[in-house]
Amino acid sequence: MKNIFLVGMPSSGKSTLGRQLAKAIGYKFVDMDELIERHENQTIPEIFKWNGENHFREVESKILKQFSPNQKLVIATGGGVPCFFDNMDFIKANGISVFLNVQPEDLFKRIKLSDANNRPLINKSSGNQALFEDLKKRYETRLPFYMRADIKIDGNIEVQQLLWLLDEINEKQL
Repeated sequence: MKNIFLVGMPSSGKSTLGRQLAKAIGYKFVDMDELIERHENQTIPEIFKWNGENHFREVESKILKQFSPNQKLVIATGGGVPCFFDNMDFIKANGISVFLNVQPEDLFKRIKLSDANNRPLINKSSGNQALFEDLKKRYETRLPFYMRADIKIDGNIEVQQLLWLLDEINEKQL
């Protein structure tokens, strides 16, 4: 069976849903951010600080393109993965893509509640209005890339609902 690529904004739930989905279907779960940090021997904020966003995006694309089709993987991509180079074309050619669509208002709430500070393009200390405006702008910029996904779902979906959608896709491709 094909790999499943989860795409969407930071804090959209890709890793959480990805782990649940992988367990439910007997696949291995992979978080691209973790692979990048191991590859570079740095945290993502450190990569951005010391090497810049361009370097990060190149490494991200290189890691993405190491996935072979049909490895039985659920892959949580970083929020920007589909938006650079030909990454979305690669994702669509090598698996089923699922867009977890979470509106900027909900992303804002999730990010404010999160203790994590590993998102270098999201400045939690910039003030609520600035953070929200930045999220909204980034969401609108990335939406055309995300909308190319095979399946588009609300970010609050339960894993069982996603399993039904994946079954429908598989039946159509047989």
